[in-house]
Amino acid sequence: MSTLTINSSNSISRPAASSTSVFSAVAAFFKRVGNAYERSEAERKEAYLAEAVDLYDLEYRMQQLDRESAQTAAWLKGF
Repeated sequence: MSTLTINSSNSISRPAASSTSVFSAVAAFFKRVGNAYERSEAERKEAYLAEAVDLYDLEYRMQQLDRESAQTAAWLKGF
């Protein structure tokens, strides 16, 4: 979002390009944080599934993770 200012001489001046670089730096930071969270969440799920003692336990854990993600999706939608 860009802001415009009007000088006393009725000319319009645009903000400096450095503000755009600040916004892109902040956006890049949040993207890196999001990627790190996704990687850690995937590692957590893989470790949880690796602890299964047999095929039935593995299937139960997979279903449990599916239910967990469905509940999260429903919560995000506002249910």
